[in-house]
Amino acid sequence: FNLMMTPFFITFDILVTITFAVDIVIQFNTAYGSRLELITDRKAIAKHYLKGWFFLDLIATLPFSLIFISSRFARLNRVVRFFRLARLFKLFGSSKTLNRARKLSFVNPAFMRLFMLVFWILVAGHLVACGWIFIEGVGEYTTDNDYTSNGAVYLEAFYWTVTTLTTIGYGDITPSTPTQFVYVIFIMLLGAAIYGFIIGNIANIIANIDVAKSQFREKIENIDTFLKYRDIPNDLQKRIHDYYDYLWDSRRGYEESKLLRDLPTSLKTQVAFFLNREIIEKVPIFKNASREFVRDIILNLKPVIYTPGDAVVTFGEIGYEMYFISRGEVDVTNEEGTITYATLTSGQFFGEIALLLSTPRTATVKARGYCDLYVLDKDTFDSILQRYPRFAKNVEELSDERRKELGLEKEEDKYIEIVEDGGNEASGPVPDAPEPPMHQLLEDGVVRISWLPMNGADSYEIIRRCTGEDKWKRLSSAVRNPVYLDLHTPTGEVTYRIRGINRHGNGKWSPTLTIRIA
Repeated sequence: FNLMMTPFFITFDILVTITFAVDIVIQFNTAYGSRLELITDRKAIAKHYLKGWFFLDLIATLPFSLIFISSRFARLNRVVRFFRLARLFKLFGSSKTLNRARKLSFVNPAFMRLFMLVFWILVAGHLVACGWIFIEGVGEYTTDNDYTSNGAVYLEAFYWTVTTLTTIGYGDITPSTPTQFVYVIFIMLLGAAIYGFIIGNIANIIANIDVAKSQFREKIENIDTFLKYRDIPNDLQKRIHDYYDYLWDSRRGYEESKLLRDLPTSLKTQVAFFLNREIIEKVPIFKNASREFVRDIILNLKPVIYTPGDAVVTFGEIGYEMYFISRGEVDVTNEEGTITYATLTSGQFFGEIALLLSTPRTATVKARGYCDLYVLDKDTFDSILQRYPRFAKNVEELSDERRKELGLEKEEDKYIEIVEDGGNEASGPVPDAPEPPMHQLLEDGVVRISWLPMNGADSYEIIRRCTGEDKWKRLSSAVRNPVYLDLHTPTGEVTYRIRGINRHGNGKWSPTLTIRIA
């Protein structure tokens, strides 16, 4: 356009040229990503840049207007100045910066998408307006420094662009030459094509500004449909709605276990360690545990939620789980709930004896309000313990101490007489007869006893007899998995037997397994 290069525009052009030149230097020294791998080798970076945007960046950087600014090159300058359009290609490079900004944690992705859409709409509108000015669709730019009239010309051209692209077309500005007619036809077809695309994208972006809430709302609608279809009582419906309200307020509706399940093991371990390490290390059982053992425990914690008034554990029931409080409060009460022994809050735990001894609960624990807990069951704890036989000995010693403190079993009561028919009269079907057990010698004299699962068995009892002993010693009568670690095996000949137990009675004893410990 016939715009004079005043000192202001010359200074501005110089600053843009310097900025683009510095950008080229930066690009030669900036690592790039390839298949999620960061490439930092300078030769590889240079090769990658030379094959990509380098030549377009170089053309955009050359100050053609300054090179041919002299009046002697006026005619040549009119041709060469079109090379300045190459600077528009830098806009496409800016999209990479905008895409990186979308990954910032404090930027809502939906707002960033909306910003990028508006950005490219304005760029397209500007180019169309410049084209309309170029073919003299509106008044001409002057060369007498009349910035007011020049601004009015651009504003009028941009106004025409907006009315045409949005298919409004008031008709106050119309083409008058064949070139203008062809240009208008092209812009109208383009506007009709992209109008629906723009409106659809804006509607989609606005609808998904908060994707998590949209998905959660859809889930609630499905739940409401189910509750009404099954005629669930109103008070129960209210409790369900309150639960999901809490789920949204506390964790934005996501399920922690599903989120962690999708992560690779290394990231899952780091996240789980960050969330639970401090509370695990407070538990006396894990005081001297290795980092690897604590890691395995943390990875096997299961998040659970209890609503106000829910009984987490009940007095008298057999305990198989330990609980860690992540958020909320619980009351520890007597069986009737008339006496509150203690109130536990975030960072505390209860039920650790259940991991050592499968004994009846000595108190009832109820949730005061909504509570986020982590649960660790005895089966999982025992399976992890098998991989750490040295630490298992510490746990066994702690179990013996707790057993003595609680007076659960005297030492002489561990020795029993074998009754081959099962030892009692069954009130129903008892577990099947077992196959002979198997064994594996581990380090430090630890023996791993395993056997095939028995149909109908709720738990297993395992006994041992050593050289010189007349009676069998009961090692455990509450083994829930078909495997047991004997941590204190004496030297010499050792014999084992196992049987299944359920609510109807005891099954038959297995054939003996005899091994020699050196």
